[in-house]
Amino acid sequence: MARSLSKKEGHKLNSWKIVPYCVVIPCMLIYLIFFYFNVGQGAAYSFTSWNGISAEKTFIGLQNYTDAFNSNYLQMTMKFTVIFAVIVLVLTNVLGLFLAVLLDKKIRGVNFFRGMYFFPAVMSTLTIAYIFNQIDYRLITLLGEWLGNGTLSAGLFSSPVWAPYLVALTQVWQSFPVTMVIFLAGLQGVPEDILESARIDGASNMQMFWKIKMPMIIPSLMINLVNNTKTGITAFDIVMGTTAGGPGGATYSFAMYMYIKYSKQEVGYACAIAMIMAIIFGVVATIQIIYMRSKEVEL
Repeated sequence: MARSLSKKEGHKLNSWKIVPYCVVIPCMLIYLIFFYFNVGQGAAYSFTSWNGISAEKTFIGLQNYTDAFNSNYLQMTMKFTVIFAVIVLVLTNVLGLFLAVLLDKKIRGVNFFRGMYFFPAVMSTLTIAYIFNQIDYRLITLLGEWLGNGTLSAGLFSSPVWAPYLVALTQVWQSFPVTMVIFLAGLQGVPEDILESARIDGASNMQMFWKIKMPMIIPSLMINLVNNTKTGITAFDIVMGTTAGGPGGATYSFAMYMYIKYSKQEVGYACAIAMIMAIIFGVVATIQIIYMRSKEVEL
């Protein structure tokens, strides 16, 4: 009888071993089919002159990439992407970390403030874009007329100089809540006994933040850096909702440029733009991950 029970227990144990595979394999197959397969297809199409409709896909080698790098629009896209990505990356992380530190304190009404600051994250990006568009159209132009400033009177979204910065600030307002929550989760994971020991040794709040908390939230910082870099490089809906790439291509993002080419049935060219965007993001994200992992602290 005991031997029989042992066999049953062994059978149950072996059955449970396959459960993780039953959960993971379907997800992997779905991911392979709907992501990697399409990425591979897009990479293949980038070497053709396909228009997205015809059955004929003429192989043209690197011609799409050559045309892209010789295009003035790609140069404008690169310029806007650098400005946009740097502003989003820096301001979103600084603002998110600052608010996370403030909200990590045990004060009355802290949950209310957490919910209030998180509110922009529950709004769609297009809604936020339209809100800022109306602020520019109705408030900033009125302020410009009152001050007699021609640039403000025309609207900052209408200025080739100021539009990229205002689009970036719009994205910062939409992105900082999620960044804040990730930092807040990291800060709340710092062991209290370590902080208490530092207080007993006479460490100030600033010293505890830079010497203890900051090294321990490196994983949170790494996640936010990669996420915000992706937002900065692959921006589309925030640009479409504010300037649609204007004025004069001053706010062309990679995704916006790709969309315009796709709408003109230049699918092969659009796929080449997508591959350039993916490679840039992949290189930058890899550098960030390798560097941040070298700074991680093990407890």
